[in-house]
Amino acid sequence: MTTTRISQITAKRIPFTAFQALWVPGTTRICSLGSNDAGLGVIQVHALTSIPTAPYASPSAPTTASPPSSQHRPKLVIQYETEKKTQLKSGTFRASARSSTLPHLLAGDFEGRVGLWDLSRTEVPVSIFKAHEDVVNCMDGAGSLSGRPEFITGCRDGTVRLWDIRQNHKEASGAPSPLSDMSLKKGRQGHEVWCVALGKPGSDTEAAGSDADDLLVAAGYDNGDVRVMDIRVGRAIFETNLKHGVCAVEFDKRQGKAGKLVATTLEGMMYSFDMFDGQFPETGRATQEAVRVQTGDDSTLWQARHIPQRSDIVAVTDGGGQIFL
Repeated sequence: MTTTRISQITAKRIPFTAFQALWVPGTTRICSLGSNDAGLGVIQVHALTSIPTAPYASPSAPTTASPPSSQHRPKLVIQYETEKKTQLKSGTFRASARSSTLPHLLAGDFEGRVGLWDLSRTEVPVSIFKAHEDVVNCMDGAGSLSGRPEFITGCRDGTVRLWDIRQNHKEASGAPSPLSDMSLKKGRQGHEVWCVALGKPGSDTEAAGSDADDLLVAAGYDNGDVRVMDIRVGRAIFETNLKHGVCAVEFDKRQGKAGKLVATTLEGMMYSFDMFDGQFPETGRATQEAVRVQTGDDSTLWQARHIPQRSDIVAVTDGGGQIFL
């Protein structure tokens, strides 16, 4: 069995509850957002100081590494911080197009609004609109998938919607109009949406942006439901129930056809569903593999992320601060 060692570069305690921590694309900065004890929303950006070059060691020298001294240890240095009147719950940079050199932060708050923020000027948002009637629990962007500034949002009230940043969603212009509303039909009980993810289905052409509706949307719910919707056909192409609340869903690839869908739950389980050529089997039943990752009080698996360079490797985090590969 091969053992992989994960080393901590640095750590810093922050004085608020961070619901999301995101790398700012193309930089060594980390953006965190959430709420403080006063009930205000907080956006913080930290920069990771440059890592000093390690001294040369000959091939014959022992490979045992000692921890860096405190004076050479990389640090997280706060660059700026801003407070907002409404608590922030979710965010993503993925809605920015691939060509964007200065991606904006998209953030959802506790009152159902979605704001677009320029991190160099956070006094007021670039734009903000009412996307839902309750907390925007989660979101994901399609910019790196399709090249278009589109994003998906999931709400506490069970609604799942696809948006385009380029459209005018200002509240003064009336009710915002999403590109697609994938909420459950009226009359069906709407469970809370905890996580959403975007992926690419199979298609006859691989050109990015060749199909305006060439997206898969995965959503996980508090009752254990997992639904995958194909924007092209406008309906769910896969549904299952994992018995416990679904904390994270993710397709294995951000570029190219998705080959797997991974979901993690409150009770320490990770599920992997096989896809074929970017699609689920026509029977609607995907090959499923279940792995018990953790047990006990800290068993909740909050995050699941595939390594971009190796889509067959996935990292998950538990409630006790551990990372599993």
